[in-house]
Order: sequence, then C-alpha cells, then structure tokens
Amino acid sequence: MHRRQTKTRAFLVPNGRAFFAARARALLSLGTGILSVGLSGAANVAEVSPQSLGSLSGASNSLMDSAEISEKPVEGETLQENVVQEGPLSLKQGFREAGYPDPREEAFNDSKAFKTPFGHVRWQDVADRWYEKDKVAWVKMGAYTLRLTLNPELQASLKGILQRQRNIAGAMVLIESNTGRLLAMAERRGEEGNPLNPSGGEPIVTSARAPAASLMKIVTATAAIEKVSLRPDEEIFFSGGCGHLRGQNWLRDSARDRQHLTFARAFGVSCNTAFARIALYHTGLSTLRRFAAGYMFNKPIPSDVRIETSAALMPQLEAATALEVGEAGAGFGASKLSPIHAAMIAAAAGNEGTLMAPYLVDAAFDASGRQVYSGAPRKLERLFSAQTAASLQILMRETILTGTSRKYFRRKGTRKDRFEIGGKTGTLSDPEERSTLYTWFNGLAPLESSENVAIGALVASPKNWVVRASEIAQQGLSDYLRLSRTERIISTAD
Repeated sequence: MHRRQTKTRAFLVPNGRAFFAARARALLSLGTGILSVGLSGAANVAEVSPQSLGSLSGASNSLMDSAEISEKPVEGETLQENVVQEGPLSLKQGFREAGYPDPREEAFNDSKAFKTPFGHVRWQDVADRWYEKDKVAWVKMGAYTLRLTLNPELQASLKGILQRQRNIAGAMVLIESNTGRLLAMAERRGEEGNPLNPSGGEPIVTSARAPAASLMKIVTATAAIEKVSLRPDEEIFFSGGCGHLRGQNWLRDSARDRQHLTFARAFGVSCNTAFARIALYHTGLSTLRRFAAGYMFNKPIPSDVRIETSAALMPQLEAATALEVGEAGAGFGASKLSPIHAAMIAAAAGNEGTLMAPYLVDAAFDASGRQVYSGAPRKLERLFSAQTAASLQILMRETILTGTSRKYFRRKGTRKDRFEIGGKTGTLSDPEERSTLYTWFNGLAPLESSENVAIGALVASPKNWVVRASEIAQQGLSDYLRLSRTERIISTAD
C-alpha cells in the first residue's frame, strides 16, 4: 500500500499558503547543508549541471563508482504504474477553483479554429448524428453536408469497446500520425456525477479534464534526448525505489545510489525517481518548459474541431526548488490533458518529430452538391529531430514489452504485433474521489513505419476494478491492425 505523499510547490501555492511553502523549504534544508535552489541557486535549477547539483547535495559528482554502486537493477512492479499518486488538482476542479493561476493562453481553441464555411465543429454535434454511405462517414451541419475523416468501421469498433465495459467512464481517439486525420473518436460517459462526465455537455474526447500524470514523462524524455542526446541504453542511478520522491532521493548521492535502470526501462516502468533525476541532471527547468510548450500545453490547438486547451503549470524559473523541478520531470505537477491531445503527443514520435493539427472534415458540400471546402494536413511545429523520434519509439516499445502495459499487449490480437507497438501510461488517484482511479495510455502502431496511427485512451474506474486504459487501447489497436491488413486505412494525402 502506497502512502499518500505530501508535496510542496511554491509555483502552485495560492495566496495564503506562501508561509507553508516557505516553511517546507526551510525544513528540507535543515541538517543537510543543501541550499534551497530557487533562492541563490535558481540559475542552477533553470539549466542545471551535474556538477552544480553535486555540490549542492554534497554528493559525489560521479555516479559511476563501481565500488559503491550495485549492479543489481531495481526490482519494482512492472505490470502497472509504480505508484498511484493523488494529484494536486481534483478532476472536478479547474485551476482557479483550486486557487492556482491558470497557465493557459485560452480555455478553448476558438481563436485557432480553421476558417470554414460551416464553422467550428463540436464533437457532440457529430458523435450521434454521423452516418455511413459507401464506407465513408458523413454528417449534415446546417446547410452543409460534411465528409468526415472518420473510418466508419474503426469508429464503430472503438465505440463498441467502450460500451461493452462496466463501471467506467472513458474515451479513445485514433489519429493518423503523419496527417492529423481523426480516424475514430469514441467515449463512454459513465454515470452522472463522474468527474469525466463534465457538466454542460462537453465531450470527454475533447475535454482537458484529467491530469496528464506520467504522460508528462514524454516531455521530459524528449527534452533529455534533444538536449544531451541521452541514449535509451544509458543507465540512470538513484535510490529509494521508483515510486515516491522522499528523503531527498531526487538528489545524487553516491553513498546511497545503488539502484539503476536504463533510460528505456525507466520510461517503460514509469520510474518517478529516475525521471526526477533526468529532469535535474540532464534537462533543466527551462528546457522542460520549452518542450511542454512545444507539445502545445497551455496553447490552443489549431483544428476544425473545438478542443479544450490542455494545461501544465510548471515551476517558475526564478523560484523553483530542486524538488519542484524533479516533480515536474516525473509528472507530479498540476496539469490537465484531453484524449485528443494525448494522441497528438504520441503522433509526434510517429511523424519524425512534427506535430500535425488534428482535423475531422475532409470536404464540405453546399445544398446544391458543390464542394465548398477541402480539408488538408497542417503542420504545427517541428518539435524534434527524426533521430529523437526513433529514440522515443524505443522507449515506448519498452512500455509494451517489459513495462506497465506488458500484460495487456501479450493478449490475443497484439501478441504477435507487440514488438511494433509503443506507448506510455499514466495513473492518478483523485484527492476528492478517493475510490476512483484514472488511467492513461497513449501510443503508436506500427513503429518504424511512415504510416502509423496514434492513440489516446483515458479511463476512470473504481480502484478495485479491472479495466485500465491500457486494456481498452490494446483492443482498439488490435482492431486497427486487423483492419489495416484487409483495407487501406491510412490516407495517401501529402
């Protein structure tokens, strides 16, 4: 049983809590000789070096002392997330309701809506109104008939997977990595009052309701590969297990650092301590913030579909402590993410580092049948190199083969294909809804292919219930792989 972890974040503390944050920082410094990084050492945390943090912690600058470090790798839970943490925000709360500043430029992407004659598409106006004709999805919207990017068979498949589940709310999105075409979007709203069943009728697939949790490790991994060329087989040394950040185990200490994992293995088992070390000793805070922005956190996502803006409240450069930077790298910060955005994040690794705008409308026709609009792929940003994308795919494969999704993807439908699938999981316990567990999966299939799809899956279920996001994602990818062998699903659009 994992105990609840109390965290202090100066960057998250609303008015009236500053005293407690300052007191917590002072306690962290007592008896250790560690200066509070964020006072005189803020620059070191912003772009920290191993030498600077080594001197702060009083530890050796080198972790490769074979006389002091055991070669035995850490033994931890590899079939599910290492630790179920309570998030800093309840899923029923927004940032302002919890007393935190909202880091988003805009709440929704209305200002970035594609210019179309039919307006900004709301998924709730499409979900139950689209129809199939000649194996193509269509929907009427006002005076226009829209030809959609949805694959009718995949759409029915994802909807069926979710509707067959009991005691859950959740959503899945399949997106074409190299174009941004939305191939399927489905959700199960669950019972009234479920935190994933927002009031006002906003769809789960496009709502940024659930904290990103360990999906933020993708941001950390990308930053480390791009900045210092961290290799998948490079060893990360740490102490105190993979679950909690405690006892200053986020800082290097050659006397205690007797556990180690490769970068790929740490990603696969979602090792919080290893990723805190990566954030502190390989990336630094300003690089984390830059890549979070590059992945479109806090920014409205251009699209023809109305999407709630995802949020990630990162520590401030001038006031961050080493613990806060480590927590940000491990995914403990306050964040909100939508399933469609989760799929986009995975899609970047499948598209050689380029983010594509998601779009739903392939073409629009007026009442006379004349085509008045044509959808097309739109590049948002080249976020990282093709070499970094290849490394990320190696990390993501580890999740499937030996990590937190291992038992799910060894099942029928993906057992033979699991070497061509990659992903990342996230797990969160809500501080208000203590009986409910929130799980994420985002991933790619097939790996090392120019024609792949990305998936974003989110599930809210009772803690003692068996269904997790990895399970529904496995079923969704299984159906995609099966269909892709019998018909062309990926478009030929340039």
